[in-house]
Amino acid sequence: MNQKLLFIGTTISILILAISTNHLLAQNATTNASNAAGNMTAAANQTASELGQNASSVLNNAGDKVGSALSELKQNMSNVGTELGQNMSNVGTEILNNTEEAAKKVGTGAADVLSNISGEIKEGINGK
Repeated sequence: MNQKLLFIGTTISILILAISTNHLLAQNATTNASNAAGNMTAAANQTASELGQNASSVLNNAGDKVGSALSELKQNMSNVGTELGQNMSNVGTEILNNTEEAAKKVGTGAADVLSNISGEIKEGINGK
């Protein structure tokens, strides 16, 4: 009977030891799986963060280039406006000079006509 009790006690002890070891192994497997999932999530979050930073950097660079191009365009338009203003001023000056010359010619012509008329009137008065 003592032998049977000893055998049963030993068997129960072995079963308890096997079950507790199995439970510890299962707990370690769960912890390892949890850690692996956490690491993957952290890596995915880091990758998403890096993608966001890269996209932000690309957009900032694009914004800088667009701003620079617009600034250059503004300067070019200003230069064109200045040149156009100078050309219009030159054209206006030339028109005024031509108008002055035409007026002088008209004035000279009118003076000649009046002189001729006046000469004819004098001849007509003296001739009678």
